[in-house]
Parts: sequence; C-alpha cells; structure tokens
Amino acid sequence: MYNYNHLFYFYTTVKSQGVTAAAKHLRISQPSLSSQLKTLEVALDLRLFRKVGRVNELTEAGNVVFGYCRQMFELSEELQEVLAKEVPSVSRRIHIGVSDEVDRPFVADIVSLFLKKHGAGVRPKVFVVSGDRDRLVERLRFRELDAVVTEQATTDPDLKNLEKAEVPVVLTCSQRWRTKSKTEKLSASDAIDRIESREDIQWVMPSAKFKLRSEIDRFFEDNGLTGRIVFESDVMASLVRSVSDEIGLAFLPRLYVDREIRERTLKVLGPPQGYWKYRVWLASHGRNQNDPLMQTLAASFREVCAHAS
Repeated sequence: MYNYNHLFYFYTTVKSQGVTAAAKHLRISQPSLSSQLKTLEVALDLRLFRKVGRVNELTEAGNVVFGYCRQMFELSEELQEVLAKEVPSVSRRIHIGVSDEVDRPFVADIVSLFLKKHGAGVRPKVFVVSGDRDRLVERLRFRELDAVVTEQATTDPDLKNLEKAEVPVVLTCSQRWRTKSKTEKLSASDAIDRIESREDIQWVMPSAKFKLRSEIDRFFEDNGLTGRIVFESDVMASLVRSVSDEIGLAFLPRLYVDREIRERTLKVLGPPQGYWKYRVWLASHGRNQNDPLMQTLAASFREVCAHAS
C-alpha cells in the first residue's frame, strides 16, 4: 500500500523536473529519493517514469497519478491560502527571497516602506533570505517563499512577475575626485579622461557570475575601455563602499547608489541617465498575486525604484 509521503515525493520530483533537483529541495539524498519512488511504483504496480535519452519522462500511468497528486497537494495549498487571507495581517508571516546579485540595502528600503504602510499594531512579520536565484525560484514555486526579488524575470507558468524596474547603469566615482570640466554628455571613456591627475584607471567589479558583470564586460568590449580590476565582490554593498573609499571606478545601477549620490559620497561621471538599463523583478506565486499583502509589497517595490528610474 502506498503512503502519502511517497506521493508527495513523486509530486515534488515531477514539479522539480528531475530527481536531482527534487532531492535537493526535499533535503534528502538522491539515492534515497530514487528508492522511495521505486517503492511507490511497486506499491501501485505501475511504471511511473521511462528513460528518454538522459532524462526521465512520465509514462501514461505516471501522468494519471500526477494529475491526482496535483489536485491533492494544490488543494492543500489552496486551503493554506484561504486561511492566510482570513488571518489578520499582524499574524501573517511574509517570506521574501533575495537573489545574490541584488543589493541588500535596496531590499531593506522596500521592506521598511512595506512595514510602514501598516500601523505598528498590525504589521506582519517579514523574513528575508538570500541565495542562488534558481534555488529561490524553486522555493517560490513550492510556496515556501511568498516573493522573490531577482535580476531575471521568471518564465515559470506557476509564477507571476508582479513588478519590473528599469534603472540606468551609471559610471560612479568618489565625490572627492575632481574633473577638469563637466561630463554629463560625454561617453564613458571621455568622462574618465576628465578626471584630474588620472593615473591608469582601476576598476571595482561585481562577481563574474552576475548578470551585471556580463553586461559590463560587453560594454567594455564595445567601447574599448581598459584598466586593471583591483576589487571584485559578490556583495553589492561592498562595491559601493570601495568606490566611496576611492579604490576605483565602477559601473553600478543607480538604484543601488541613489542614496550615496544624494548624500554626496559618490558622484556620476558621464550622463546621469547612464549608459544602459539594468532590470530587477519582484515575483510571487501566481496564486498569491491578488493577496493584499503582495499588492502592498509590489507598491513598495515600485515606489522605491521610482526614485532611481
């Protein structure tokens, strides 16, 4: 006789599109998950998967079983959703995932504004976690998270892109650096040449794994920019700090340096509208998109981004 744990393992494997991803999500070993799936097949006396090339596909019987599993477990998720809407906001818990590339102070501004939109006595409790974008999206798909802030749009049919921001990528330097003349209408290379007493240019760069880094590398190649990279980091706030400390120049989304520019610790070389657009998305599960708290979070995201657009 099958048990519901085995059915959930099967459901998760199909939703995760493979045993490896499902095992990681379930936090069990891949051999253990494979064994549990085999036990389910024996209990049902059915073959649920067939090997096609290097991937497993559902058999006809597997499709039938998955259809019932989906009804069972999505009905359970629907129950949680209904109960959540009946719970006062003060008792709600909102879990937000932030992909590694996204600046933490930017997200802190969103959360702060979101909480201020609720009176002190009725504010929900917010949990923020960071990590790899694909892992966070997977957790969002299984509704372990309520929303994800990421540098890439989601294409998953179960998820919904609630908001998108397009902000300029600007060339930044320390406010203490002086220029020979105005640079607002200059190309990046000409703006750099206006720095007084410039030595060989040194650069501060995001990690090579980031989408922003690939955009910067392409801009360097297209515009013949050169210079030595002296600092590289996968923490965006550390890049902002190093520019402020005169370590080097950096191309950064204005969204992440707007406060420093307003407080005059950083300044922009070249046009304030930047050299290209950087995009950030707020996504939720499709079933949560009409949740009043998600709508308030989306409004907070939109307001914070509007300052730097």
